[in-house]
Amino acid sequence: MISITIEEISDNLPAYLQRVQAGESFVVLQSGKPIAKMTPPEPDSIDERKTRFLNALAEYQARLEAEGIDLDPDEIFKDVRDRTPAPEEPRW
Repeated sequence: MISITIEEISDNLPAYLQRVQAGESFVVLQSGKPIAKMTPPEPDSIDERKTRFLNALAEYQARLEAEGIDLDPDEIFKDVRDRTPAPEEPRW
């Protein structure tokens, strides 16, 4: 996260607000100590969060594909599954 001083933010507040709106976050320093944090607001609705998640997932999948990485969930989780036999009758 980028640190900025009160003087820097005072001199160019509109530019910093545009950067926050674009998704960046900043820590505001006074005398070298953090006094505030500027971050974009959380999405207001589940639909917005869902859209952001799906967009991030699509970007991740595109990067994997571009790098030629093939992830096989069955191979990844083959040793994680519980192989304990189920009881004959439920215990509830």
